[in-house]
Amino acid sequence: MASILAISAHPDDETLFAGGTLAMYAGQGHDVTILETTRGEGGEIGEPPLTSRENLGTFREHEVRKAAQALGVRDIFFLPYIDPYMEINGIARRIDVPLEDFAKAIGEYVDRIQPDLVITHGSNGEYGHPQHIYTHRAARLALANGHADTALMSWSAWYEPSERERILNNDDRADIVNDITPWLDAKITAALFHKTQHAMFLRNSGAPSIADMVWKTESFHIWKGPLPTDLTNSTQSNTPPKMDGLKFPQSENL
Repeated sequence: MASILAISAHPDDETLFAGGTLAMYAGQGHDVTILETTRGEGGEIGEPPLTSRENLGTFREHEVRKAAQALGVRDIFFLPYIDPYMEINGIARRIDVPLEDFAKAIGEYVDRIQPDLVITHGSNGEYGHPQHIYTHRAARLALANGHADTALMSWSAWYEPSERERILNNDDRADIVNDITPWLDAKITAALFHKTQHAMFLRNSGAPSIADMVWKTESFHIWKGPLPTDLTNSTQSNTPPKMDGLKFPQSENL
C-alpha cells in the first residue's frame, strides 16, 4: 500500500478539491495523511457566528479533524503559520514567510512521513488564491530537496468539458480525471463539517445547498512521477471508506 500526503493551504481545500480521491485511496487501504499549512484563521466565522474571530483557528482545526475522519484519513498535521485575515469579498493574501522557510517546514513533514505521493494545490492557485499558489511552490521546492522518489501531483487540473472551469488551473493540464461518485457521500459529509465556511461556499458557488456545491469529478496534473504502481488502477475501485461510528454534522457547534 502507498503513503499519500495531501498538503493544503487552508482547512477545507483538500476536501473540496480532492476529498473524493482521498476517500478513494483511504478506502483501498492506502495510508492518507493531510498537512495543513494554516488553520484558516483568516476565514469566516459562520452565519450566524459559530465562534469568535480569536478562536477561529482552533474551531476550524476541530472541523477539519472531523472532515478528515469522514474521508478515512489516518492523521492530520498543522504548520504554525497564521492565515491572514480576509474580509468578505476582500483581497486574499498569503502568509508572510520566505519561500525557503516555508518549503523547509513542509520538508520536515515529508521527511517524517516519507510519502510515496504528495498531492497539493495547482500552479494557478485554482481561482488565483495567493496562499494556494505559494503552497504549490513551497511543496515543489520541498520535494526538490532530496525526495527524488516521491511523486507529485496537483488537484483541479484543466480539462474540458468540466463541472466548474472557474476553479481549474489553466496551466496544469489534467493527466487524471476521477469520477468520484462512489465516494461522493464521504466528500459531502466532510464538506458539511466545515460549518464556519458554509455561507462562503454557497455564496461563491451559487449552489442551493452544500451537497449541490460538491464536485463529482476531480482532476490532477502529474508534476513528478511515476505514481506508485498500486495507485495506477485506483480509479477502477468502487469501495467507499468505512464510516462506522462517525457522527454526521448537525446544526449545533462542533
